Amino acid sequence: MSQELRQRSGATTTVSNEVDDLVLRSDSGLSASSMMAASPSQSGKVMKLHVPALYSLCPAFIQRLLLSWNFLSFLAPTWKERHLILIGDFLYKFNQENSSLPKGTPFSIETIESRVCSNNAKYTDERDFALNHLPPGYQAVFIVSTLRRRHYYAVSSREECSTWVQSLADARQEKIKRSMGHAGNMPYPRSWEYFDSRGRSLLKSKERIKAKIEETHVKEMEMTNFAEGGPMPRGYYG
Repeated sequence: MSQELRQRSGATTTVSNEVDDLVLRSDSGLSASSMMAASPSQSGKVMKLHVPALYSLCPAFIQRLLLSWNFLSFLAPTWKERHLILIGDFLYKFNQENSSLPKGTPFSIETIESRVCSNNAKYTDERDFALNHLPPGYQAVFIVSTLRRRHYYAVSSREECSTWVQSLADARQEKIKRSMGHAGNMPYPRSWEYFDSRGRSLLKSKERIKAKIEETHVKEMEMTNFAEGGPMPRGYYG
């Protein structure tokens, strides 16, 4: 967690409580502005690497063609602006710093790992593109790895890159300490508890929607198989 949070005590806790009250009274949900008012551990504008699925499936020489032909640029990887906010138990992604809702599902700090993207890392098409096609004004990339995939974020300097990686690692460690009851007397802002609660609710909602979509997809596949003369769908008894 950030150095600022580690130094909270005494009088600073009173100031923190005043900020918490303001955030909680605003009832602004998970907006970027309400999180920024609660003094997050880390925040800032980044560029996220978006890699189309088709590009990842293409052999290397086809990928080079996609990068060189402008009329096929829509099939090539692109950088998209995002605003990241690390607060409490989650890393939130926003389209802009004044967005009213997060973009996609927030990352639970407990389930992610972060590191600086370098040439010493294991080779991947995404890593290669990220390091060799940085957007103008950006000098470094860090990776946030979840259970399913890696996310690449470009930042303006190597120092900012290292700060993000360290802040994410510190937040994860602090979360583990709190879960084990080893947080000691370190204060935890009430506004952060509020955002944690809303973040967990959003995460569960996204997971339910995804599970429903996957269930529907399985049923469609089973019905298609049945229509083509395959085995009867599960749950069918004639």
